[in-house]
Amino acid sequence: MLKNNCKKVMINFAVIFLCLHFSFAQNIEPSLHQTFPPAYKTLHSDTARMRFLLKAISDSLDADRLSQVMNWARAGLAMAEKNQVDSMKGIFNFFIAKAFIYKFNKSDSAIAYYKKVLPYFPDRNRKYNAFSIREIMERYCELGNKDSSFVYLDSLRVFIDTMPLSAPKRVSLSQNIATVYQWFGMFKTAINYYQVAINGEKKNGNIRGLGLALANLGELYSESEDDVKAIWYSKEALSYLTDVHMPYMQTAGNLSVFYCNKKLFDSAFYYHRIADSMANMLQNTQEQMVLKTNLANIYLGQKKYDIAKPIFEENIITLLQTGDRWNLTKTYFSMAELDTCLQNFSSAKNYLLKGLTIATEDKAETLVTIALQNLSIICAKLGEYKNAYNYQCLFIQHKDSLTNEKTKQHLADLEISYKTLDKEQQIQLLQKDNSIKSLEISNNNRTKYLYAASLLFLVLLFSILFYQRSQRSKINTLKIKAELETQVLRAQMNPHFIFNSLNSIENFIMQNEKRLASDYLNKFARLIRMILDSSRNEVVPIAKDMETLQLYIDLEQLRFNNKFIYKPVIDRALLNGDYSVPSLLIQPYVENAIVHGLAHSENENLYLTITATLQQDVIKYVIQDNGIGRQQAAIYNLHNKPNHKSVGLQITEHRINNFNNRQYTNPISITDLTDENGKPCGTKVEIIIKAI
Repeated sequence: MLKNNCKKVMINFAVIFLCLHFSFAQNIEPSLHQTFPPAYKTLHSDTARMRFLLKAISDSLDADRLSQVMNWARAGLAMAEKNQVDSMKGIFNFFIAKAFIYKFNKSDSAIAYYKKVLPYFPDRNRKYNAFSIREIMERYCELGNKDSSFVYLDSLRVFIDTMPLSAPKRVSLSQNIATVYQWFGMFKTAINYYQVAINGEKKNGNIRGLGLALANLGELYSESEDDVKAIWYSKEALSYLTDVHMPYMQTAGNLSVFYCNKKLFDSAFYYHRIADSMANMLQNTQEQMVLKTNLANIYLGQKKYDIAKPIFEENIITLLQTGDRWNLTKTYFSMAELDTCLQNFSSAKNYLLKGLTIATEDKAETLVTIALQNLSIICAKLGEYKNAYNYQCLFIQHKDSLTNEKTKQHLADLEISYKTLDKEQQIQLLQKDNSIKSLEISNNNRTKYLYAASLLFLVLLFSILFYQRSQRSKINTLKIKAELETQVLRAQMNPHFIFNSLNSIENFIMQNEKRLASDYLNKFARLIRMILDSSRNEVVPIAKDMETLQLYIDLEQLRFNNKFIYKPVIDRALLNGDYSVPSLLIQPYVENAIVHGLAHSENENLYLTITATLQQDVIKYVIQDNGIGRQQAAIYNLHNKPNHKSVGLQITEHRINNFNNRQYTNPISITDLTDENGKPCGTKVEIIIKAI
């Protein structure tokens, strides 16, 4: 009896529970499905629903509609876990991470979900593995965690180094790597990776990717205070981004800022209107606010203070509500600048103090340094000399800290560039050495086989055939060996040149010429990049070779305080005829003219001329200077560099003879120039190479 009553109670409880559950489901299910597209309700299997959600999420991300991505991704993940579909688990975790970063701006949560993706896609060649590593790298970068960011960056570098230069994945990831280097101030390395991305996108015909890479490169040059290049690259990017709304708007806004920095306000207004029109179309309130700040800064630059001030004040109220601390700090600084122009020094001081407080809390060292410098100036104008002195001391302290950090970044850039160059040259030399050894082994074996054959047959006919075959083999061997020797000599030339350039940089540093050392480093890094590009080829276009030589001479002019004038004269027939020459072939003779001829001369009006002309089937170079001449240079070197032995001219002579196939008897002619009284007044070098 008791058992029956218990059963009835349990049955009644179960019925009540099921009714409640059914009622609850009826109430919840419609609200849940209201967030999904209508077509989702017609699907009857979890597999079909998951595939539908993947496409819906991808379409939403492409169209910047992020409001439902989190709900859809979580629903998809629940179905994937229910059905134990590992690949779907990884993909939906990937999209949840995307929602956390792009919708909710939560980098820590995004990193946690991106890391969940990796076990489901252990193969590096899978898209979700590489892209998850990329996202983790960028999120750590945004958080300022350099060490963690570089761990994943190095992982990506190792991965893409095995790919062809134009592989779409390598091109895409190169741009991501460049942005991380840019974030941490390693601009030279960032530029190299942006160039890889730009060249790859051009080759692949990816217009959108090309535009994004150019736009990012424009921002990088702006950060390095080169607004001319920033404008050039950004304008080029704009032409490729007309159908990509957000980047198009941001690039136009950047151009407005760059032109404002150059005090070209008409152009600044033009690009501001383009960006503002796009922001209004997209209804992007955050970008609209940023553009208002840019507009106010244009008015401030035009000294239209009555127009700029209310815009700044309105933006401060909005920024305080949104919590955008970076733009709030910059707006405080703009208001301080405006009040300083109006001589409202007390108000300017208050705004600077507010900005300094936020910048200090956020550890934004650049903004802290700007605030301290301006506070020192304002306090001096207010007669608060003690405060002005204290702020000036703090400014110097922070500025020195930033200078040291930038120096470390420059050195890290140079180290990466040098290691990359050294690594590629070692690979090239190793390949050439292996080729020569393989060739020698092959020839030895061939000779043995042919000798054995001659002993076996001892027939005149076969002896003649063997002789002819042996002669052809020797000719081919000599030809191939000559080509390989030329390539090895060219590879040896680069370390010789790099060594001399590094000595110049060391001289500037030892003389405490920081600005000159920095300028020299920048140009030297560009020159190394050009040499690295050229060293992969037997010959390069003569226009590109003269451009590289021009950059080298610029460095030498900087090194010797513009002691001489450089006059290039290049035959138009060479430039228009698509002629090619061995890279940096005449550089050692140019170096001799500068270092041994012009550098030791005390005369004025020193010059260096380089003439390149097309004469029938040859190219003739003439390198002429009005320095002290070879005789005086030899005397100077005997006293100052008694143990110095130069190998550059010997290597170059071998390169010229190998390139000409030794068909010209005297391809190099050196003439000692004298004046009316027979005194040395310079040197003229004439070089002849075959025209190809």
